[in-house]
Amino acid sequence: MNSKQRELLNEMIAIYIKDREPIGSESLRLTMDMKISSATIRNYFKVLVEEGILFQPHISSGRIPTNNTLKNYWRSNLDINNVLVIDNIDKVKSASKKNGIFCNIKILNNEILKEIINFNNKYIILIFENSEAILPFSEHIYSFIKEFLYKNIEDIKMIAKSVCVNSLFYKLENIIDTEIFNFGYEFLNLIDSQMLLEIINSHIYYRLKNGFYFDLFPDGYLALIQDVRLENNYGKMFVFGELCCNYKDFYNEIAS
Repeated sequence: MNSKQRELLNEMIAIYIKDREPIGSESLRLTMDMKISSATIRNYFKVLVEEGILFQPHISSGRIPTNNTLKNYWRSNLDINNVLVIDNIDKVKSASKKNGIFCNIKILNNEILKEIINFNNKYIILIFENSEAILPFSEHIYSFIKEFLYKNIEDIKMIAKSVCVNSLFYKLENIIDTEIFNFGYEFLNLIDSQMLLEIINSHIYYRLKNGFYFDLFPDGYLALIQDVRLENNYGKMFVFGELCCNYKDFYNEIAS
């Protein structure tokens, strides 16, 4: 695909995301700042349909991008490798509603485990910078937790969750205040109840790393996870919605 063809395809996808209607060659030509005929665009459309990049819903209608095309478009046009800076949580609430996108943000607790006390083989006392946790003594948990002295509480929770040391995980989850924001519950379509709870409780971050996720969700939907900074606090963001939602506008509206 040459640069002119790529520009045409990107413009066509942008129009489809905005209007959600099949796009004809003439309407695309009129929006492009490029000297190109409708016939040339039609020929190009024909090739893209044959290659599975575009789809023609009806014989007399225009074309629309396939789901795979939209997936590749968002992979190329959303920067999720860098920390997204957000200065106002209300912007996220407004952008979620406007663009039909669900968003979960969890502010991470960066407290360090300072000391571990074995109290008479009856209790394990974990002393963090600003809080403490007490668990019934278990040789297994005591041996496990000693490996994490001077580690971040979020890292300890993530590893405890991944290896099913659930008593430790839930103790840390319950004693440490964590800010969690959820916007756009109504856009969590077709997600099973177990996954739904993982998402709204922010446990999804213990299982999935930063990146795009398509196969875990119904076809036609997008999910992504990335690092964020909200009012000088670092956290994680989970975003979910239809592939045809306007994620560019969503990002532009929430970013500082």
